[in-house]
Amino acid sequence: MTRDGLEDQLLADVVAKERPDLEKLKADLTRQQNEFKITLKQLEDNLLARLSAAEGNFLGDYALVENLETTKRTAIEIEEKVKEAKVTEVKINDARELYRPASARASLLYFILNDLNVIHPLYVFSLKVRSQSLSMHSCLTAWVVNR
Repeated sequence: MTRDGLEDQLLADVVAKERPDLEKLKADLTRQQNEFKITLKQLEDNLLARLSAAEGNFLGDYALVENLETTKRTAIEIEEKVKEAKVTEVKINDARELYRPASARASLLYFILNDLNVIHPLYVFSLKVRSQSLSMHSCLTAWVVNR
């Protein structure tokens, strides 16, 4: 586990607690992007299958030409939606970055608690204690950030 990795995980936790709408929007956006990729892959596979099965003159196969037009139209629609999604993603990330100080401090606190046992073995904390401390620190820091 790295400090930056933990910071990103804690950022998601803080945002989910403070702005659940924002975190839900980000998850929905990710799901939508994955659906777009799957749709494009299916269209591509369908088109390639029809092209490989076509015999003779391609232009005479009306189903193939119609499929080409449908694929092109769908690809253009998806491309437009992907552009909109990228703009939305930038806005979401900008809003999430407001909570970065909270997650950075919580990450630092975790590693400080983790290294305390080097000073003395008495300072061995369970993961439950650490996560409770980090959660409390994240909430307090988020509260300070919002003020």
